[in-house]
Amino acid sequence: MKAKATQVVDLLIARLNEISTGNGFFTDIPGEVMEDDPALYFDEHTALPCIGIRNLSDRLATQARAATNQTRTVEIVAYLERGPGVRARQDELLQDIYRTIFRPESIKFDGLAVEIEAGEAQLDDVDLGTKIIPIYLPIILTYNTLNWR
Repeated sequence: MKAKATQVVDLLIARLNEISTGNGFFTDIPGEVMEDDPALYFDEHTALPCIGIRNLSDRLATQARAATNQTRTVEIVAYLERGPGVRARQDELLQDIYRTIFRPESIKFDGLAVEIEAGEAQLDDVDLGTKIIPIYLPIILTYNTLNWR
């Protein structure tokens, strides 16, 4: 059985994989969401825009006899190709990411909701002169695990 943190991140990835204009979003993502920073695998064949998730940290928030409250911080990393209207496309992709993560039904495991909090998105250029525009969005996932299982 997978650890709860892995299950939570897997569901987050599954949601991000739903981003497409066919599902009512502004953006089409041509490939699958990666389980790492896509920049690690860039080559001339990388289709943009692309999205990945990096694990940043995991911490024990509170612990009781029956349950442990934990937080996992991940960073959603997305890259778009520079060109006309790139800032508008960057804003649309960021809006798509927010819309897919913050759904009314939340993420649930065994009837328990996972709390999702977004940090401040960074929209800086990767390096001056590159052809890629990034989005870096930290996400804090708070969930609990039962100690006796």
